[in-house]
Amino acid sequence: MARRKPVPREDTLSGFKLLERFCELFEPFDQRRVKSFRESDPRRGFDAQGYFVMMLFTLLNPVIDSMRGLCAVSKFRRFEQGTGLGPVSLASFSEAQSVFDANLLRGVLRELLERNKDALPKELRGKLGQRELEAIDSTIWEVIPRMGWAFWREQGRNRHHGVRLHLRWRIFGGGCGGAELTPAIECEQRTLRHELIEAGIVYVGDRNYSGNYGLLERIVEVGSDFIVRLPERAVFKELETLPLTKAERAAGITHHVRVALGDEKPIDRNWRVVRMIIPGSGEPLMILASLPADTLSAGDLCEIYRRRWSIEMFFRWLKCTLPCRHWLAESPNGVAVQVYMALIAALLLAGRNGKLPGKRHMEAIRLWQTGWIEDDELQQALGLKKSS
Repeated sequence: MARRKPVPREDTLSGFKLLERFCELFEPFDQRRVKSFRESDPRRGFDAQGYFVMMLFTLLNPVIDSMRGLCAVSKFRRFEQGTGLGPVSLASFSEAQSVFDANLLRGVLRELLERNKDALPKELRGKLGQRELEAIDSTIWEVIPRMGWAFWREQGRNRHHGVRLHLRWRIFGGGCGGAELTPAIECEQRTLRHELIEAGIVYVGDRNYSGNYGLLERIVEVGSDFIVRLPERAVFKELETLPLTKAERAAGITHHVRVALGDEKPIDRNWRVVRMIIPGSGEPLMILASLPADTLSAGDLCEIYRRRWSIEMFFRWLKCTLPCRHWLAESPNGVAVQVYMALIAALLLAGRNGKLPGKRHMEAIRLWQTGWIEDDELQQALGLKKSS
């Protein structure tokens, strides 16, 4: 006998305050643009803001995990009172993914990021000035085979499809400095070079970004800098040995040199290589940086690279906590809307609570929305009050 999915109680729908905050941020961008003929059709029951609000509502109410579930909830009075939207049909919601451009959300992401401008520690702010530290990386979600535009690779008889989120993530304070969604097959280096590079940033990346010296030169040319991991097989010529402190040697740093990269036509740009043995594991680590020695020391470079893991932890949180794996749309634009809204939801939640909610928190909200736990138990699970 088939089991029915639990239906959320109308009085447990939540997140309306965050929806209001999103609308406040989105409205100025929406007013400045010229709307297409399809958007302006008087027969349409909701606009771009309404479509994005419905996507965000789903992310803030984890019990809703499908387009059918969302459209069913839109018939509740509580939903209409909280969002100003009336009942939405499956056909209208599905068609909206081809009408409202996901790029409209970039301004909201940028606005949310501006709040964290002063998150850098004072000692680093004094060394870097107005530049920001951002980790660069990407993550992949596998998608269903009928999303043919997202073909990724063949493994044996299996064809895999996926989408890749390329992200610039603030190492201190969190926040998305830039994001681009592409089919999973798209190269990380190419997307960074053509879509995400801008001036005034110190990019921190893994070995995948250090293999393209042309990309590294481009980062410097636009007025930014980089700190990336070099593979052990990298070829370079040591031009000058730079000093190390006792504390840096004690931390496992063995080399600090100015180098010219490459073999046939070495690149001499005053770049530095720092080599260390990671304490505990004994694994060697080589870091290449374009910043001069009087800006960041060898120890600073190693510590900043260690904190690059914040972007990996955010990817893990995003995939485990927000329900991005349940796609409410299947077109490139519709998928981009959902992923961008997931980033916005993360920043809104972090802004309200001071930190990102964990998986247990989201599970407690789901149980509360289906009537399995009471209000006091939810508050206890979220750490809002102590148990009696």
